[in-house]
Amino acid sequence: MRIVYILLAFFAIALNSFSNSTTDVYLITVKNDSTLDELENEKTYHENKIHVDNLKPYRKRLKKLNRLSPIDLSYNIRVTPFIESYLNLNKRLIEKMKGLSSYYFPIFENMLDKYGLPLELKYLPIVESALNPKAKSSSGATGLWQFMYLTGVEYNLKVTSYIDERQDPIKSTEAACMYLKNLYEIFGDWHLVLAAYNGGPGYIQRKIETTGKTDFWGLHEHLRTETRNYVPTFIAVIYSMVYAEEHGIKTSSPKIDVNNVDTLVLKENISSDVFQKITCLDKETLDFLNPSFKKDVYYQGSTIIVPKSSAKDFNLNQESYYDLLTMIEEKIVLIDEEMIEYNVIEGDYLGKIAKKFGVRVFEIKEWNNLTSTKLNINDKLTLFIKKETNDKKNIDFFEYTIKSGDTLWGISKKFKGVTISELRSLNNLSNDNLSPGTKIILPKT
Repeated sequence: MRIVYILLAFFAIALNSFSNSTTDVYLITVKNDSTLDELENEKTYHENKIHVDNLKPYRKRLKKLNRLSPIDLSYNIRVTPFIESYLNLNKRLIEKMKGLSSYYFPIFENMLDKYGLPLELKYLPIVESALNPKAKSSSGATGLWQFMYLTGVEYNLKVTSYIDERQDPIKSTEAACMYLKNLYEIFGDWHLVLAAYNGGPGYIQRKIETTGKTDFWGLHEHLRTETRNYVPTFIAVIYSMVYAEEHGIKTSSPKIDVNNVDTLVLKENISSDVFQKITCLDKETLDFLNPSFKKDVYYQGSTIIVPKSSAKDFNLNQESYYDLLTMIEEKIVLIDEEMIEYNVIEGDYLGKIAKKFGVRVFEIKEWNNLTSTKLNINDKLTLFIKKETNDKKNIDFFEYTIKSGDTLWGISKKFKGVTISELRSLNNLSNDNLSPGTKIILPKT
């Protein structure tokens, strides 16, 4: 499985942090088979240099963790730079992960327990996505557990125009548990399972066959860098999370109260902005609790996670809320928008008017019962426009035809007084791609 947001602590970075330390210690040579006792008696220099004083607590604490886990968490010298990185350079990441873990870890633990898997695997999404359910890699791997599309489909994760269940914390965690369980049945070794989760089972199996090595540390030097660093990173994350307090790392709690949540099953489609209004919840909270939704609409039959108090209020008043939704749909009640009457002038056409007021052509036709796009001068059109864009109706606009090589940045510089964000807003642009010959509107300055 491809990895996104994996925060690998490269040796060069970690070792650089060692050199800035003021601790009175000596440097030692690290060999692949070095034991801690041998290292403590070694006083030569080598390209891989570690502070001996830092090794003792790591070994002791990992030994303790190892006794409590079916995953081999025993100390290995290769893990040290990764631990050092999380305790120093990536200290703020651990602070953030400690805060988010109060919400995500119970979800992970419940599912891991259901499938009889080691609970320490709850730390894997920190390596994969830094606990970001919307994380997406350049290769398309998505969600907390970084599923590729086809792997997600194989493990029953739906991806539609409305939702991406790879971003659903509960459903993606169950899929990850099934996948990890299957990998263990193939390899029977948790280090190899982790390596296969990152590099793919086929890749690891080929390496075993070509090298004759059957354990991760034996394969270590034969693996590509990302997979080679994966297990050390995983062990370092566990150490850093468990012993954060001992290293002076505090918990950075999320601004959103993620405790005491409940679910709602919707009987009708509801746009997210309307749902925010009737539940008195902000977009940040709803997006955090419901990361699998791809569009600003919650479709009929979908399950929405909200704070318990909001769920209780919605259920008690749902009949009134659904009546209100009908009135909003029929434009009897307006939320954050107002109705205006627009007088068609020479040169107007529906596309131009739609861009000017930030609406869509089909909406103008629907609001005015139009069966064609033909307009006459002095025709009166009813428009429903967002309040924040209403001030645009008093601004004069002109059309500009995109030329080869044009960019939004270049256009904003060419026509003083208009910003890139204004260009996107005025023309309903979802990205910065401009096609030669396309017409956009610009405010006259």
